[in-house]
Amino acid sequence: METGEFVFHESMFLAGGNKFIVKHRKKPTNKPELYLARLQPQFQYISSLFPVPGTSGEYTFDYERQLFKMKQTGNKVSIEKL
Repeated sequence: METGEFVFHESMFLAGGNKFIVKHRKKPTNKPELYLARLQPQFQYISSLFPVPGTSGEYTFDYERQLFKMKQTGNKVSIEKL
């Protein structure tokens, strides 16, 4: 997962030549409402987005056994490795 700041438009962003999307689950049940998926080059589910308590628009997720933080503000999204 590439880290840095990216343009966030219509729930999507481009990072490292890949297109990602933040999606709402149709039936959240006991899982978080949001999840991250890669759309291009081919669809791949990445992770549930776990809200960071006491924040707005900040989430943690894991990808290939590494923990990341995603922060969405306006039309920007930042990804950092934890």
